[in-house]
Amino acid sequence: MSTVFSQIEGASKLQIKAFVKGDSSPFHSLDFSTSKVYELTDYTLRTPLEKMDVFNELLQLEHNCELWILPVREETTSLLREIPKDEIYDKTASLFAMLSTIKETVERDRTFMIAKGEICSELVETLQELGFTLREKDAEELLEIELL
Repeated sequence: MSTVFSQIEGASKLQIKAFVKGDSSPFHSLDFSTSKVYELTDYTLRTPLEKMDVFNELLQLEHNCELWILPVREETTSLLREIPKDEIYDKTASLFAMLSTIKETVERDRTFMIAKGEICSELVETLQELGFTLREKDAEELLEIELL
């Protein structure tokens, strides 16, 4: 069962759900005909204070949407393949390359934004302005994700 963090009525239109080890995949119960799912990744190497500022911006989103945080285990090299091939992210790629020489698998959190289809273009634009890399995910990809 997920833990919902933003339960206070009117506090934020963003509902945050963190899933824990042992939960079943939440995507099996998602209605893909009305919802779109984007994976959010932050390759910016922000400081903790910068991350807090961006998180506060997320809480100010003007559309009803959900942020799902899922714990997963995956090959370290898969993280390297996801990093954009851009000189902005060279330092991040170098860190993950070094990590992959030490560990074969890593446990990490993957973050997904779930929203109704008609509001997604505005959300995507806002999240990209905040520095997130977004990838739209289809049902097939999402149903393959296994939580720890």
